[in-house]
Amino acid sequence: MPDVFISYSAKDEGLAQFVREHLVRKELDVFLASISLKTGEHWTPQIIEALRNSDWVFLLASKNALASPNVQQEVGGALFGKKKLVPIMWDVQPHDLPRWVADFQGLILTGTTMENINHQVSQLAEKVKADKVKGQLVAGVVFAGLLYLLAK
Repeated sequence: MPDVFISYSAKDEGLAQFVREHLVRKELDVFLASISLKTGEHWTPQIIEALRNSDWVFLLASKNALASPNVQQEVGGALFGKKKLVPIMWDVQPHDLPRWVADFQGLILTGTTMENINHQVSQLAEKVKADKVKGQLVAGVVFAGLLYLLAK
């Protein structure tokens, strides 16, 4: 089950790989179509399943992505599924985003240094990791409570 689903245009593969690498270094499971889909697989069901199972969706918001019908569908699915959506803007500004995406706090990478981009993406990865650990602790407490009740 992926922790993060990366929605992006195939034209932005380099940025997608960059973000994925930061997340994987934090021991997060990441769905990135170019890596996660296997040759010969029917990709639509795989994408829907990964999107459904991810808590976070990172939209690599670029001019290419905003023009992509596939990205629009993925973001629509993220909104409908009440996912934690993070627009990561690198060649657009917040006012360029559609209203339904602009309401989400994101990262603005436009015009910043590579060091700053590394820092911002690493901080975001840490936030996802902390959220994952918190979820695991809650699940553990619930499971322990159920075991206690069953033992009575």
